[in-house]
Amino acid sequence: MTPLADSTARERIRGDLASTLVVEAAAGTGKTTELVARIVALVRLGHTTLDRILSVTFTDLAAGEMKLRLRTELETARTEGTPEEQGRLTRALGVLEVAPIGTIHSFCADLLRERPVEARVDPVFTVAAGEEQERLFDQAFEAWFQRIVGDPPEGVRRLLRRKVRSGDVPPRELLRQAGRDLIEHRDFDGAWRRDPFDRAAVLERALSKLASVGELAARAQRPDDWAAKSIAEIDRFVAEVRRREAARGGRDLDGLEAELQELLRRRLWNWRGGGRWFAKELEKASVLALRDDAKIELEGALDACAADLAACLREELRPLCDAYEALKARAGCLDFLDLLLRARDLVRDDGEVRRSLQETFTHLLVDEFQDTDPLQA
Repeated sequence: MTPLADSTARERIRGDLASTLVVEAAAGTGKTTELVARIVALVRLGHTTLDRILSVTFTDLAAGEMKLRLRTELETARTEGTPEEQGRLTRALGVLEVAPIGTIHSFCADLLRERPVEARVDPVFTVAAGEEQERLFDQAFEAWFQRIVGDPPEGVRRLLRRKVRSGDVPPRELLRQAGRDLIEHRDFDGAWRRDPFDRAAVLERALSKLASVGELAARAQRPDDWAAKSIAEIDRFVAEVRRREAARGGRDLDGLEAELQELLRRRLWNWRGGGRWFAKELEKASVLALRDDAKIELEGALDACAADLAACLREELRPLCDAYEALKARAGCLDFLDLLLRARDLVRDDGEVRRSLQETFTHLLVDEFQDTDPLQA
């Protein structure tokens, strides 16, 4: 039989048991199979016992499948080894069902339950996942939204002012998604900081750029040309904004931001037209370039506004996060992120816990390591 192209690497996984290895390979190439083989080798050769190998995988289903594979491989190895090796493998089979093989979340939950006082958690906490977590979040969101909707703060107000087209995500649902994102990334506060931002100046620059393009509408020789129509539409937009501001005696920044977003979504930016349709001294390419520049300015302005809005909402959604935390505490439960954060803090801050883990486990094997995030890793 022709040997596998990576047979040398596979032999090292099974034989070089004193080294720390990172295995990179495509899906379906046998990474989990080799991980199981490494566990069997560690036990068979007496490097450690199964209860001292912490094996972490990505899902509960994968953990169950790993145990099934491991049982098969342990039983096969037991028929081939020396009497001493057979004894080690038999003992491993005896503790397989309680061996520390599971997801990172199940490991964290077990650690917290072993050290509830040090971790400052309810000793009998439950894990809120799926529908239960959604129920708690929905309850917190509804209470928060009803409390602020009568007099919304700046970020919420700006979001609610946006125009909604058919098929758009409604502003209220966008708020809900933003709240969910903040809760799911509550350990990354730095990304939400709000830097100084002059929204009025940014929007005025974009509007002025549009106005300079719109002024060309009066010089169109063929007003019925599609490209000329696009310039005329920009001109009408700017004129209407100026008219309302004059009547109101000031600028409504929230309204202007919403209107500019709507303008950007119109199809006029793609209208090219044909032939010469402006005064002779104006080249068609030059006019279209000016229009495209105005679009770029508008996109940049709205992107800056969106970044400012996200940072603004971060502070305004903080009470929602607090309400969600309070509901979990009242229910005596932790969500998946809580498990990671509390376990990380426990291991980071408690030297005795670290020493205990070092004494308990001799080896750590992680399947699907590429799917872990920085907190899990």
